[in-house]
Amino acid sequence: MEELGKTIGENLVHLRKKAGLTQLEFGEKFSYSDKTVSKWEQGDVVPSVENLKAIADYYGVSVDFILSEHKNDDDFKKIVRGTPKYRNKVIMVSLYITVIFTIAGVIYLASIFNYKTADLTINRWWTVFLWSIPLSFVVIAFQSHKTFHSKRLSIAYLSLAVWTVLLAAFLTFYYKGNYWYLFFIGIPVQIILILMLYLK
Repeated sequence: MEELGKTIGENLVHLRKKAGLTQLEFGEKFSYSDKTVSKWEQGDVVPSVENLKAIADYYGVSVDFILSEHKNDDDFKKIVRGTPKYRNKVIMVSLYITVIFTIAGVIYLASIFNYKTADLTINRWWTVFLWSIPLSFVVIAFQSHKTFHSKRLSIAYLSLAVWTVLLAAFLTFYYKGNYWYLFFIGIPVQIILILMLYLK
């Protein structure tokens, strides 16, 4: 059992380092402290079957891979962050964002063809592209949470979504007046997001 714990620990260290994670970041993804992660990696404690399955799914490997001894570092090179599962999720996010901006483009082109005056300078439909930006950040935040189980990354993208929404609103209605005070709304929202980061 001691040898198995050591093997699991060494594999967890390799996988974590290949993923570019600290013990704290890795622990946050599975709701464990860095101290617990350290015990796993040192082989003092063996993760439960449920945790091993969750870790294996996260890295795109089998539980057997984590339980087996690997003498060659090359075994780890192609599995972390390069798995088809990970690539597919990146492609899906790219597709979602492409669809969002394509719809924005179609709406803008429709507004040009339906505009009754040759003076397109008063056509405000270009702002649809501004609103596509925060929507894209929301999609990325959702997918980051789903793929990486990283609260920090999700909150960072949600923060960008909040501030770009306010910027889009400011630029959309700028012709009616200088609504600079809209940005004050972002302060309490940002504080809430930061507090959510530290919520266990």
